Amino acid sequence: MADTKEILDRIDKVLRDNKRTENIYLFLTVLLFLSGIACIITALVTGELVWSTPSAVTTGFLYFPLKEIKVLRNKNVALATAPIIITQLPPDKAAEEIQKLLEHIYGGENGR
Repeated sequence: MADTKEILDRIDKVLRDNKRTENIYLFLTVLLFLSGIACIITALVTGELVWSTPSAVTTGFLYFPLKEIKVLRNKNVALATAPIIITQLPPDKAAEEIQKLLEHIYGGENGR
């Protein structure tokens, strides 16, 4: 059985990985947003309104990365509470709370 330090190290690693993934989503979201703005500016400068169509499409695509960022942040908050649960509660209570935490993160619609 893993000791508390190993468990906390694993949680820290997952949090770091989630943060990296969140940063990638944020970067790609900014790229989508900027490409939409560029299309609108191109439409205004050239006078050809067809250039405004890609901005409408990219705006629609913003929903998905923003949704994933929200899910990752919820999981990170839940995981950040795990060390306190592990260290402050007696083992039987900690096991119950960790199980509830895992159900919250991965239960339902994949924690969404």
